[in-house]
Amino acid sequence: MRKLSILKAIVDFFWIVSLPLIPILLIFIGFVIFDNSLDGFPIKMNGIEIKSFDRLSKAILITLMCSYLILMYCVFLFKKVLRYFSKINLFDNVVIYNLNNIGIWLVVAAFLQGVPTFIYKILYKQKLELEIGFSSFLIMLCFGLFFMVLSEVFKVAKYTKQENDLTI
Repeated sequence: MRKLSILKAIVDFFWIVSLPLIPILLIFIGFVIFDNSLDGFPIKMNGIEIKSFDRLSKAILITLMCSYLILMYCVFLFKKVLRYFSKINLFDNVVIYNLNNIGIWLVVAAFLQGVPTFIYKILYKQKLELEIGFSSFLIMLCFGLFFMVLSEVFKVAKYTKQENDLTI
C-alpha cells in the first residue's frame, strides 16, 4: 500500500500543478480561433513549432491542445481509480468503467496528437522523417490499449471473484 500512496501523491501533485493550465488553455484556444494577430509569434507544442497561422496550422494547434485536455481528463479518471484502490474497492464497476474510459481517451489523444503532427511535418516542413525510438504517439497508444486490457482483466477477475464467493 505504500507504493499506492506514493503513486497517488505523484498523480495528485501533477493534477494540482496542471489544473491552472486548463482555463488558460481554453482561453488560448478561443484566442487562436478568433484572432489573426499571432503571425510571427512562434508557438511550440509537442515538438512542432508553428510560426504562420493559416487555417490548417490553427486546426493542428487546436487538435494538439484538445489532446492535452483529454490527457488531463485521463489523469482525473486515474485519480478516481486510485481513490477506489486506496479504499480496497478493486473490482468495483466504477474502476472497470474508468479504466476502460482512460484507455479509450488515451487512444483518441494519441491520434489527435500523432496525425496532426504527421500532417504538419509533411505539409509545412515538406519532409518525411523516420525516427527510431519512443514517440509520444506510440507510448500513448500502448498505454491506452493497456488500460483497455486492464479493464477487461478486472472484469474477468470480478466475475471469477463472484463465482468463487458463490461456491463457498
